[in-house]
Amino acid sequence: MFAYFLYKFGAFLVQRLSLPTARKVAAVVGRFMCLVQRRNRRHLLVNLRTAFGGELSERELRLLRRRIYENFSKMVTEFLWMPKISRENLTEIMTEQSLENYRVLGETAGDTGVISTTAHVGNWELGAAGVALMGYDLTALVDFHPSPLVTAFFDQRREDKGVEVVPVTAFHRCFRALKRGRVTAIVGDRPTTGQGIRATFFGKDALVPIGHTLLARRLGVKIIPTFLVVGEDGRYELLLDEPIVPNVTDDEEADVRECTDRCLRVFERYISTYRDQWYVFRPIWDRPLRTRRWITKAKR
Repeated sequence: MFAYFLYKFGAFLVQRLSLPTARKVAAVVGRFMCLVQRRNRRHLLVNLRTAFGGELSERELRLLRRRIYENFSKMVTEFLWMPKISRENLTEIMTEQSLENYRVLGETAGDTGVISTTAHVGNWELGAAGVALMGYDLTALVDFHPSPLVTAFFDQRREDKGVEVVPVTAFHRCFRALKRGRVTAIVGDRPTTGQGIRATFFGKDALVPIGHTLLARRLGVKIIPTFLVVGEDGRYELLLDEPIVPNVTDDEEADVRECTDRCLRVFERYISTYRDQWYVFRPIWDRPLRTRRWITKAKR
């Protein structure tokens, strides 16, 4: 209940500020949260050590952690400010090339649908809203907050922008979305349900999700790695990587693993480039796999 009222009050305050001012306030809040969130900051530092420990000193890793907290706080602020974002003012927040890339993504869906996958990099919430604001049908697979009130608050903001929300507990609805020719957005660098496969991520064995690659392989649709990252001028840039088409052989498990590996290599590249916009406050490596049974069927 407290978290719900905190978000509601935060939204009330944020929407009375200009976006540049709100971001400045958010940076200060982010530095404070870095001090008080002991468990989350510890998990984040462990993740950063695993990914970048061979390149950065311990001091550099801790400075990177603080920048990540600042940027994440800005992202949350932008999410709270999102009711003020419309198709008309998108160009104030994003580059012109981003709008063109939205058109490419939306038109790629065609009649067969397309999977837009990303990592927890940049602003995936605004990225999803942008697809819908540009007039394309978008379904987003989303995690839930421990508080049902907060989950409903988040989902209402997404739906107000035209995003169809699918909770991770109703994954089968993503099959239906793709069959209707929708852009289907799935974050693929960290499992939220504890299920997935073991794969190499930044050189170390990790538990990673496979929902996006399983869907692509079974339905024969493309995966487009998509990242909405903020530049030095404060405007966002939508980046589209080369489409990934899964192999289809008699061995579905091998096909999904190979496709997942290709997605992870793309994630590594963008995370390394925009490392201060990678928001991973939960463990990625050394997580137990809840089930080792291969998924043999899924509701459609």
